[in-house]
Amino acid sequence: MKYNMGKSIVKNQHYVPQRYLRKFAVAQKKKNKNIYRFNIFDKEKQESRENQNVENYASERYFYDVAFHKLLEEAKAEGITIEDGIEDLTDKVDKQHLENVFATKVETTMFDPFENIITKYTLTPANMYTKVQVVPEEDKATIAYYLAIQFVRTKEYREKIIQMYEKGTKLLLRKGLKNEIDSEFLESLEIKLKENRVNLIHNEQLIDTELLESFAQIFLKHIWIFAVNETENLFYTSDNPLVFYGHKEHQGLGSKGVEIIFPITPKLALVMREVEHFQRDIPLYNRFIHIPKEYINFYNELQVIQSYKYIFSKGENLRLALELMEKHPELKDINRSRFLMG
Repeated sequence: MKYNMGKSIVKNQHYVPQRYLRKFAVAQKKKNKNIYRFNIFDKEKQESRENQNVENYASERYFYDVAFHKLLEEAKAEGITIEDGIEDLTDKVDKQHLENVFATKVETTMFDPFENIITKYTLTPANMYTKVQVVPEEDKATIAYYLAIQFVRTKEYREKIIQMYEKGTKLLLRKGLKNEIDSEFLESLEIKLKENRVNLIHNEQLIDTELLESFAQIFLKHIWIFAVNETENLFYTSDNPLVFYGHKEHQGLGSKGVEIIFPITPKLALVMREVEHFQRDIPLYNRFIHIPKEYINFYNELQVIQSYKYIFSKGENLRLALELMEKHPELKDINRSRFLMG
């Protein structure tokens, strides 16, 4: 099946790139082709599964596609007037535009600076870690923009969009109408975004260059440290790999005291720290730094907590995920509340 533009339809669309996930997998030859496999932990089922194919995870059928004809039908059903010619225009829209952009640009040339970081780590002797500049100036903006896209494109981010619209709307109704409508009725009210509408809102944010650039600028202002893991424990990654922790009371990407972590390989992670709170770390900017085992566990815990459903590991060290889930069984609920809304 082909588009009229001659492009093949991509059914299984990844919201974490396979090129990235392969860094946490082992290549196995099959019919002259590499199959990449890793171990996963399923939060919902609370179980580990070994030797899983990377292609089958952090993806969903038609994840980015928007059915424009269906949107028009829904609008008509709601009494919205559709201008002449709009329906004909929808036939010309490439509904897989985002998937194609990610496949041809984001997951190819935009990931190249990370490959360069891995190569530099491999070639740098341990006694030279604090003496070399890891990322050249010309690559920093590309890395920051890649991270901004990755932050926005995941299933976890989409779930936050849904909850902001559904729970936020309900909260506003409850507060605005509490003196006019029975409270029990307001509590029982269910507000649900249609799936196609969710896709559209998510797409709008993924093509919002001002939004993505604002996130990238936040990342660029932080202190970049490249954490080297030479312990027996490996870095996890997940279906929501860019995680953060607020060491002060606020949890925003640019909040004072925030620390943002993006594992690059099981042995290497980019750590971004807010400059005011972490002033002592300024001399470590853009350097390789050894980190101890307790920090590896801390970063891995964040992957478990902030992932949508799956944690990934190149090794068999997923016991930490199971132990954390036993302490916090609420994390198994993929529909759990992402926000505190009173």
